[in-house]
Amino acid sequence: METFNETSLRDDVKQAVAELGFTTPTPVQAQTIPAILDSDRDLVALARTGTGKTAGFGLPVVDGIDPEIPAVQALILCPTRELCLQIARDLTDFARFRKGVNVVAVYGGASVGDQIRAIRAGGNIVVGTPGRTLDLINRGKLVVDQLKRVVLDEADEMLNMGFQEELNGILDATPKEKQTLLFSATMPKEARKISTDYMNDPQEISIDHTDAGNSDITHIYYKVKGSDRFNLLKLLVELDEDMYAVIFCRTRREVDGVAEDLRYAGHSADALHGDMSQAQRDDVMKRFRKGRIKLLVATDVAARGLDVSDLTHVINYNLPDAPEVYVHRSGRTGRAGKEGIAVSIVTGRELRKLRDIERYGKIEFNEAPIPSQDEVYSRRAQRFVETLKSAELKDKKVQALLPEIKESLEGIDREQLIELIVAHGLAGLSKQLGDTRKLEAPREDKKEKKGRERRSNVNYTRLCMAAGRRQGYTVPQVIGMLNKNVPGRKIDLGKIDLQNNLTFIDVDEREATRVVAALDGVQDRGQDVNLRVYDGNVAPESSDRSDHKPRNKYKGFDGGFKKSKKKHRKGQGK
Repeated sequence: METFNETSLRDDVKQAVAELGFTTPTPVQAQTIPAILDSDRDLVALARTGTGKTAGFGLPVVDGIDPEIPAVQALILCPTRELCLQIARDLTDFARFRKGVNVVAVYGGASVGDQIRAIRAGGNIVVGTPGRTLDLINRGKLVVDQLKRVVLDEADEMLNMGFQEELNGILDATPKEKQTLLFSATMPKEARKISTDYMNDPQEISIDHTDAGNSDITHIYYKVKGSDRFNLLKLLVELDEDMYAVIFCRTRREVDGVAEDLRYAGHSADALHGDMSQAQRDDVMKRFRKGRIKLLVATDVAARGLDVSDLTHVINYNLPDAPEVYVHRSGRTGRAGKEGIAVSIVTGRELRKLRDIERYGKIEFNEAPIPSQDEVYSRRAQRFVETLKSAELKDKKVQALLPEIKESLEGIDREQLIELIVAHGLAGLSKQLGDTRKLEAPREDKKEKKGRERRSNVNYTRLCMAAGRRQGYTVPQVIGMLNKNVPGRKIDLGKIDLQNNLTFIDVDEREATRVVAALDGVQDRGQDVNLRVYDGNVAPESSDRSDHKPRNKYKGFDGGFKKSKKKHRKGQGK
C-alpha cells in the first residue's frame, strides 16, 4: 500500500484524507488499514507513539459506521483526557464528508450530563477514558450491544495507570462478535493477558515497537553529580535557542521547582502534573501547543497521551524506573520523519539504568561533554550579533532622525562604536545568566575507569566540518548528524571542538576514511557538511581564528559516537 487510494476506504473518507493533506501512508498505516478493512480478524499492533496509528485505526473505524443504525458502533479507549480529545478531533476530521457519522468524547472532569446528551443525539463513535466509559455503561447511558469495533489505544499506558479492572469491565460488557484492535508501544504481560482473554486469534504486526534506535532520535546523556542537575539543564536550554521540549521529572514537587527556576532564569516554562485542576492543565497544554510555552516540565502521568508535533527535545531530568517508560518518553520527539534529541541527565549510579534501556529498546546512547558557561556567553553574543546584522529600520519617524543621529556619532571610530553597541546590547548578560560554577562529571568508579583507560589507547584522527555554532549546531546535533549518515560498524569518537564556523571531531584513525566517505556530498541544515581530514590548515573563508589551531576544549569526552555493544559492555565492566 503506497497511497491511500489503493485501500478499500470509501470515496468520502478518501476525500477527507486528501483534503487533510495525507499522501503517503506511514508504515503503521500501510499495515493496519488493509488488515482492519479486509478482515474481521482481531489485531494487535505494536508501534511507538508518534507513528501515525490514530489514522491507522481511525480511518477504518469511520469507514465502517452505518449512519442508518442509531447506535454506538465503535468504542475507542485511551489513557488520558488529552489523548481522548485529540483522537475525537482527528476522527471528526476523517468523517467530515460522511453525513450522519458523529464522534463523542467521554472523560472525567467534565459534565457527564452533556456527554450523555451527545450520545443520545446520535453519537455512533465514542472515544473515552476507561473510568468515565465504564461509569456510563454501568448507568445504562452508554449502550454497547451493537458495537462492531473496540479499539484499545496505548494499552500499556492504560494498564500502567491502573485501569486493568475498568478495561476488564468494559470488555466484559461488549458483544463477543466484534473486531478488537489493540495498539501499544510495548507488550507487558497484562496487555498480553487482555489479548488472550478478550481477543480471538489476533493478527499481530510490529513496527519498531521497541526499536527506538532505528528512529530519527539521537539518544545522549550527560553525567553529573545529583546536585548539578538543574545547573546543567539551564546550560543546555541557554545553548539551544530553538529548544521546544518536554522535561520529565519524577515528582510533582520537583516539576513545580524546576519550572519555577526556569521561569526565574528568564525562560518560557510551565508545569504539568496531577495536582493541577483540569482547567489549569488545559490552559498549559493550549499555550504549549501554540508555542507560547517552550519548555513543559511534567510527570509521566500528566504527560501520558501528550500529542504535540515538532518537539525538538525530550529531556529526562530523572531517568524512569522502567525501560518501556523511556521508550514512551523519547517517542514524543522525532516524529513524522523529523529529527529529535532525547537527553538524559544521569549520575554515576544511574548508568546501569541506561544499559537496561539500551538492551530493551535497542538504543545506542552517546555520552556528551558537559558544556561550559563560556559557551553560553559565546552563543548569546553570537545571537546578538546575528540579530543586529539582520535588523531593519522600518519606522519612518526614526528614519527621519538618521542624519541627526549620524551627526551625533561623528568622531567615534569603528572600534569604539562596536564597543558601545556591545556594551549596550549585552550589558545585562552576566546578571541574566548568573554565575554558574564549572560542572564536572562525578568521579568514576573502578569499572568505568578501566573502560575509559581502554578507550584512551585508541589513536584518533582529527576531522574538520565546515559548520559550527553560527550554523546552529550543538554537540548533540553533531553526534546525531554523524549517527544518521555513517552506516555499518560502530565508531569510537574522541573530542568534539565546536567553534563558530567550524567543528573539529576526533575519530578512531582506522575509521576516519570511512566516516569522511560516508559524509561526502551530504547536506545538513541546507548546506554541504564538507567533512574532511584536518591537515592543520583551514580555508580562510571558514576560519575562526588566524592561528588555525583547534582548541581541545572537550578533554575527556571519548567513546561518544556509536560505541559498539561489545566495547560498551566491556567499558562498564559487565
